[in-house]
Amino acid sequence: MTYLGEGGQIPYLSKRNIISEVENLLDECWDGVFPVDVEAICDGLGIGIIPIVGLSRDLGVDAFITADFKTIHVDSAEFEKDSHRYRFSIAHELGHYILHRRYCPTSAEDLGEWLDIFRKFINDYAEFQANYFAGSLLVPENELIKVLDDAFGGSFVRDYWNASSAELGKILTAVRKHFKVSDIVIARRMKDAFPGVGEQNASK
Repeated sequence: MTYLGEGGQIPYLSKRNIISEVENLLDECWDGVFPVDVEAICDGLGIGIIPIVGLSRDLGVDAFITADFKTIHVDSAEFEKDSHRYRFSIAHELGHYILHRRYCPTSAEDLGEWLDIFRKFINDYAEFQANYFAGSLLVPENELIKVLDDAFGGSFVRDYWNASSAELGKILTAVRKHFKVSDIVIARRMKDAFPGVGEQNASK
């Protein structure tokens, strides 16, 4: 099955397919230290990161990768804060680089034309793929399980349901610091790693 975009096709990828691509990238471009250094990964791939003042305000996007897939432009406010949102945006654009660049049309006269082409080409499913890639890159499942099991004294699954809100809040704070991502990303990755665990204890 393929998902058509203007000028090309986005292939169907299972979560397992996407995780395999993430693991390959981490093996090639990551030093094994948490939080995952997305800037170092970009360096390893030859991708520059350039901030633009007012990008989100003026163009309605937090970040985008250029037509030649060699530069990620990101909103300067998020870049300067090195925020959770910034790190996820970079990881998301890396998802487009790894998963979609071979399918995407790359000819554009200027930035406006490229963004118009890219918006039409990258459909909702491609965005899901890039988001899932980003979450898996920043919060690898094996490490998440290890961190949560350690936080719960060896068994997250056994003790999660009996933990108080205060205890869960403290643990989520530690997990957020370890991975340097938002609570909502942690919650989504928890649902993948531990089916049945809800998002009620996490917020943006």
